[in-house]
Amino acid sequence: MSGIKDRIEDALFLWDTGRHESAFLMALIAVSAVSRQTYPKMKDRQAFVQFLTEADSVRISVEYRGEIQTMEHILYKWLRCQLVHEGAIPVDIQFVLDEEQGAMSVRAGGAPEFILKLGTGWFHHLIAVAMKPLKSRADGL
Repeated sequence: MSGIKDRIEDALFLWDTGRHESAFLMALIAVSAVSRQTYPKMKDRQAFVQFLTEADSVRISVEYRGEIQTMEHILYKWLRCQLVHEGAIPVDIQFVLDEEQGAMSVRAGGAPEFILKLGTGWFHHLIAVAMKPLKSRADGL
């Protein structure tokens, strides 16, 4: 689990230095690793989506690229996979500042921009979700 803890620490460091895309990637990697440990027999995408789905009782879907997509799918396909395989997030996704502590905003931008805007609270949510199993193990010691 120290690798996951290291990714979380890397994510927080990158976030604090303004490297938000890189921080998001580290947070997504931490979630991916925890999800694989939680569901070792599932494929990556399936484990990732299942883990995030169980982490929160609220289901959010949003229109993106003309389709209604779950946030778990967007986080996996359009952020995690794009950052890993392409080195950047899609040009039609932007991070926006969530002013309220604990908020996780998402805005599907219509014409003329057609940009999906994700609040910075999603980063903090991913960190909290990835840390939860680490805290559970520490509490059990």
